[in-house]
Amino acid sequence: MSHPEGATGDPGLSGPQARPPRSWPEAWARALLDLASVSPQRRATVLRDILDGSTPTTVYYLLLGLSELIAGFALIIESDATLIGANVVAPLMTPIFGVSLGLTRGDLRLLRTALIAEFGGALFGIALTYLLGLMPFALEPTASLLAQTRPTLIDLLVAALAGFAGGLAMIDERVSPALPGVAIATALNPPIAAIGLCLAFGAYEGAWGAFLLFFANFLAILAVGAFLFIVAGFVTRSEIGSLGGLARRFAAAAVGLLLVTALLTSYLVGMVRHLRVQERITSVLDEELAQEPSTALESVDFSRGTDGVDVLSTVRTPRVLPPQRVKKIQDALSGRLGEPVHLFMRCSLTKDVTAAGSTNLRPYLSLGGKVTEAPLASGTRMLQQAEQVVREFLATRPDIVLNDIELVQLPTGPVLVVSIESPRDPRAAGVARFEELLRERLGEPGLRLVVRTVDSEDVTAKGRILFGDAHFAELPADDARRQQTVEETVRARVQNVPNMFVTAVDAVRQGSGWAVRAEVVGPRAMAPPEVRDAQQRAAAAVGEPVDLSVLARPEVLVTAKGYEPIGDVRPAANGTADATPPARLP
Repeated sequence: MSHPEGATGDPGLSGPQARPPRSWPEAWARALLDLASVSPQRRATVLRDILDGSTPTTVYYLLLGLSELIAGFALIIESDATLIGANVVAPLMTPIFGVSLGLTRGDLRLLRTALIAEFGGALFGIALTYLLGLMPFALEPTASLLAQTRPTLIDLLVAALAGFAGGLAMIDERVSPALPGVAIATALNPPIAAIGLCLAFGAYEGAWGAFLLFFANFLAILAVGAFLFIVAGFVTRSEIGSLGGLARRFAAAAVGLLLVTALLTSYLVGMVRHLRVQERITSVLDEELAQEPSTALESVDFSRGTDGVDVLSTVRTPRVLPPQRVKKIQDALSGRLGEPVHLFMRCSLTKDVTAAGSTNLRPYLSLGGKVTEAPLASGTRMLQQAEQVVREFLATRPDIVLNDIELVQLPTGPVLVVSIESPRDPRAAGVARFEELLRERLGEPGLRLVVRTVDSEDVTAKGRILFGDAHFAELPADDARRQQTVEETVRARVQNVPNMFVTAVDAVRQGSGWAVRAEVVGPRAMAPPEVRDAQQRAAAAVGEPVDLSVLARPEVLVTAKGYEPIGDVRPAANGTADATPPARLP
């Protein structure tokens, strides 16, 4: 093969002055022709590299051990970048080509050396990763590790392509063998690490799957390498010998490859069947959960039991789904699959929140990397709109806390159940007005509203809050001082009434005066004349109008000596409340 003058490096498949191909078919045809015309100098270089790389030296085992430990860590922490780094270090490509070349040429010495290097290195890597798996930071299998234990025919095809790329790179000096070497190591290095980790975890079935993946990839690369060496002329006719002798040398590898191919094909068929069933299960669950507010399917796993299909689904939901709802979904799955289904729903309690508050949208991350909303059922959309209206209304009521909103579909029409925390029960007239507002805003004339209240008490350093504005509104410094004076004055005037104890008092600005609310406990309720007298006395004392209302609670502690308040009662400004014993009724 001639080369132009001034060309540097070993002669390769074609001269640097070759005319570029005009089409893809011409490029492929030229590549095959060039593959069969490797120069003697290049053959000698490649053969020397294979002989050197197939020798199991100390450096070889050191690099292989480092690569397997890195791969083991990558499978434990599920890091693809770390796994790529492990494949860069792994020296697994050349010994396989040594086995292939030894079988093709009938070179038993090269065959024995390369087998020791490949499988001795694999055993060394398994031992290291086994010890790694015994460490305390290797807690549970990751998705990356499980992927190495479930081989299919696709993995075999990938290994064959990697072997083809590696062989071409070794034959043609214009292609760096480093990159195809990484491809081949990707097919061999992670399964070796997975075998050791699975053995450490006691997962022997997983270890068998990882070994099957390693062995299948090894045989595929071996077969591709033999084909390339024969086509490229690395083996002479005399070295090949008779076809019968060549067939006998490759008989074990060929039978193993056929068996592995059949086994992986069955695995692939089973995987496809599994994916189709999982797709049907996911479809049913997604359709059913579309009717549940703020609920989204997170993952689905299933297995076949003795009496049907066991399905474990994880859902993100703001509330635990009731058993009746799970039973309905289970029946829908049984109808779609045509066999009994046992459904287990693992509810992960979450709440989707936007800037406007919680939302009933079903957000997920699409394949394009964007946050997309899944379609909503009509009832869920109504619930979302109702929640927005409720939140708009409660934005001006800091004393009321919205806990939850549920939509119940009854034969007579939809019923909206709003759960709130409030220190006081809402009035029926207010609920009726809000119900009309919801009907108008949602366009549902038959909608009914039920307000479910949870009694709550807001307490500050001075007692229970009676006016929300007294504590949530900002007051100028002067008004804050006046507010305290009004409250203490009212407290003193009310506690002048015998056997009346003020447990809380709030005052807020009302026009030119003050609206005051006091919580009073005693053996009886204060009479209107007593409230009016306390109001007038307080107004005269502070010099501003006072509008007093009393929350009366007939609740006192009765002893042999008289009446006493339950709990702490702050003294009046003049100290009368704690300076004298509790008053007695005549």
